[in-house]
Amino acid sequence: MRWAVDGNRSLTVRDAIFLSQQCRGLPFVLEQPCNTLDEIATLRGRVQHPVYIDESGVDLATVVQAASSGLCDGFGMKVTRIGGLRPMSTFRDICEARSLPHTSDSWGGDITGAACVHLGATVRPNLFEGCSWVNEISDESHYDPKNPIRVRDGHVPLPIGPGLGLEVDEAMFGSPIAEF
Repeated sequence: MRWAVDGNRSLTVRDAIFLSQQCRGLPFVLEQPCNTLDEIATLRGRVQHPVYIDESGVDLATVVQAASSGLCDGFGMKVTRIGGLRPMSTFRDICEARSLPHTSDSWGGDITGAACVHLGATVRPNLFEGCSWVNEISDESHYDPKNPIRVRDGHVPLPIGPGLGLEVDEAMFGSPIAEF
C-alpha cells in the first residue's frame, strides 16, 4: 500500500516543508501540496518526500515541462482534467519515457470509471500508482445496471464489450442540453 498526502493546493511552501520534515519517518507521496508550479519548484529539494503534481497538470504542455525539468516525482492525473483518453494516453507515454509513476483517476460514475480502468490497464506496472474514480463512495450513478464498474476482491475487472465495455442506459440521462 502506498500513502499519499494530498494537499489539494492548500499548503504554503513553509507548511509543506514543515509537514514533510515532521513526518520524515513516514513513507508517503506529497501530492499537489501547493497552489502553483512555482511554489512546488520552491519546495523541491527541501522536502523529505516525493512530490506529485495533480491539479496543476491541466494540459500536455505543463506535463512535458514538469517531467523534463524534474519538477515532480510523479503525477496524480485525472482523465477528465487532461482532456479525455487521447491526451491521457499521450500523458501515459510521457510518464513512461521519463519513468515517472502516475495514477489514472477522476471523479465520476461508470463511464468515467471505465475510461480510467481501461487506460490504467495500459500503464507499465512499475509506474502504475492506481486507479480510482470514487463512484464506490459517492452518490454517482451506475449507468450500466448489468455490469457496473465495481471493486471486486480488491481489483476492478476491465469491462468487456465494445467501446468502454458498458451497456449504458441512456434513459438515465434525460433530454440533451445541446446537440451538435
